[in-house]
Amino acid sequence: MKPSLVLLFISISLGATGQIFLKYATGRMGEVNLKWSALPFTLLTIFRNPWTITGLCFFVTSMVLWIKVISTMELSKAYPSISLSYIIVFVFSVLLFKETVTLTKVMGILLVSIGVFFLHQ
Repeated sequence: MKPSLVLLFISISLGATGQIFLKYATGRMGEVNLKWSALPFTLLTIFRNPWTITGLCFFVTSMVLWIKVISTMELSKAYPSISLSYIIVFVFSVLLFKETVTLTKVMGILLVSIGVFFLHQ
């Protein structure tokens, strides 16, 4: 496998993991209030949460790798590949957050996977 593809998949995995950490963080914080009057308190709550900070660290690492990837790969191939993160997020959403599995979700995931496969042929 080409090094750029390995970095692409690592970047995608880190970005998806960042999403999982952020979802976990919001489960501990509750609904986020973005009204102007509550914004300072909301931002303090968000950025004092260790799960949020961890998620952001995953995103930053993913971004650095992403910059490396797009410096060596066609953006028209790399960017649609990010949709593979849907699979990672779907699986962990079901396992960690007990979200529902439906036939339409599974079919959507399969179609995305097939599309990314053909994209890289």
